[in-house]
Amino acid sequence: MGDETSIKIDVIDEGMLAVMTVIPMGFEQITFEKLKVALERAGVVYGINQDVLRDIIQYQKFGKPFEVAHGTPPQDGEDGYYEFLFETDVNVKPKILNDGSVDYKSMGEVPVVEAGQELVRYHKATAAVSGKNVYGAELVGRRGKELLALRGKGFEISEDKLLYKASLTGKVTYKHERLEVSNVLIIPGDVTIATGGVKFSGDVVIKGNVLSGAEVHANGNIEVNGSVEAATLVAGKNVVLKNGMQGNGKGTIQAGNDVSGKFFEQVDIKAKGKVSANAIMHCNVVSEEEIVVAGRFGIIVGGKLSAYRGIEATIIGNMNEVKTVLEAGTSRNIYSEMSSTDEKIRGIVEEIRKLKASEEKIASMLAKNPGNAEINEMKVSVMRSKIMKETELRDAEKEMSHIADIISKTSNPRITVLKSIYPGVWLTINGVTQKLKTENYNIHYQKNGVELEFVPNI
Repeated sequence: MGDETSIKIDVIDEGMLAVMTVIPMGFEQITFEKLKVALERAGVVYGINQDVLRDIIQYQKFGKPFEVAHGTPPQDGEDGYYEFLFETDVNVKPKILNDGSVDYKSMGEVPVVEAGQELVRYHKATAAVSGKNVYGAELVGRRGKELLALRGKGFEISEDKLLYKASLTGKVTYKHERLEVSNVLIIPGDVTIATGGVKFSGDVVIKGNVLSGAEVHANGNIEVNGSVEAATLVAGKNVVLKNGMQGNGKGTIQAGNDVSGKFFEQVDIKAKGKVSANAIMHCNVVSEEEIVVAGRFGIIVGGKLSAYRGIEATIIGNMNEVKTVLEAGTSRNIYSEMSSTDEKIRGIVEEIRKLKASEEKIASMLAKNPGNAEINEMKVSVMRSKIMKETELRDAEKEMSHIADIISKTSNPRITVLKSIYPGVWLTINGVTQKLKTENYNIHYQKNGVELEFVPNI
């Protein structure tokens, strides 16, 4: 623009960059002031680089475009974020070794914190920093977004909502966007008869061994880093033995969920979940899910094992034909039980209907004879009977749900051997029993009508 055509200014990049091209016309003298005036006429008032203008004049940089003004882009604010002061990515699954066996010692330990310990810091969102284009217009950035407070239990939040502290001593986890500190009892050494039994409402972690005669009861999980002898372990959730258990015929485990360990020998195990190990020898095991014995030498020998969904092992039995009893599915007449329970429920429902009708009649009688002691006694008696029947109904419905669960789990049970199964093994699948007389390899057994058939594993 200058003398009409001698100074050209282009504003590009959405007003963030001004480019100047100087083309002298005849004997026109180009000065620093002329360049500034040209910019002003073009509306460019911000981010002008004076040094570039001087260079154009001093070194006669004519005929070529030069960037003479830059806008300042706005800076968006940073979103708020949580800084976790404990390890959140913990591997709670055991490591699978090259031979397929399970290394229970490798299971990651969930972090344990003390009451009052800092768990999480919240860093608040930051404000945006405004910018300007070369025309001097303000450019507004986006303010950072704040995060919602963490949900969970077992912690306290500071008044400014920036610091989370444990409100109790326990295991801390952050899963599915929930922060939880669960009650845990940590025993640094052994549990023996001399030290006394353990009974705890949360999880129990034993760093040492559990010796013969000792008892450990937990509403949550039981985890033992050492070995277990002829002891009693009762858990509302899981039992995890990083080594094994030599029960000597007196050791017992009961679990509301899964049971896992390196080996079990002469142990009674009852689990509502899965039972897994590298070896199970001369044990009585009942699982409401499945039993899996893994690894190149994963062996089941001796004892009696039963599981609703099925049993899998590398080797079952041995060359000495030690009696080994395996049951998959259930031998119960489960459909008969379902029919009987359904009939029971219908009977209770009918009794409740009659009691409700009696309540209505008594209410009508009381309306006509308020305060009548005999009628009031009748009312109380009927109410008690109805409460009892409603309790019976809930119990029967729970039983029906349990039966339906069993039917689902036992619909297609199998007994699978990945290497060898020896004579002397007794197999029962959904009530059909067979004693093996020959050795077989890499097959699974299933029920076919009133017989058992074996099928090669694919």
